[in-house]
This record gives sequence, C-alpha cells and structure tokens, in this order.
Amino acid sequence: MEEINTIGGKELLMNQEKGLLEIKKRLESLENQAHNKTQVSGIVKFVISFMIVFVLMLVVIGLIQFIRTSN
Repeated sequence: MEEINTIGGKELLMNQEKGLLEIKKRLESLENQAHNKTQVSGIVKFVISFMIVFVLMLVVIGLIQFIRTSN
C-alpha cells in the first residue's frame, strides 16, 4: 500500500512540476509581449509628438508670413 502512495506521490509531483514549467513558459512569453508593446508605444508617442511639433511650426511660420505681408 505504501508503494502505491509513493508512486502516486511521485506522479503527482511530476504533474505539478510540469504545470509549474508550463506556467513559467507562459509568464516568460507574456513578459516578452509586454516588453515589445512598450517599445512600440514609445515609437508611436515619438511619431505623434514629432507630428504635433511639425504642425505647430507650420502654423507659426504661416502667422509670421501673414503678419509680414499685412505690414
């Protein structure tokens, strides 16, 4: 009877270890996905900021040209 419990216990431990390894792999893949998203969001923020600054520069240049021609 003790042999059956020992064998069943070993199988249970092996199943738990497999489950833990699967959870660990899943966690690593999620961390990689999160890291990739932060890189992409940083690039998107930079592009949006660049476009805003570019448009503002065009508006300021247009205002300066308008004021010069009206004098």
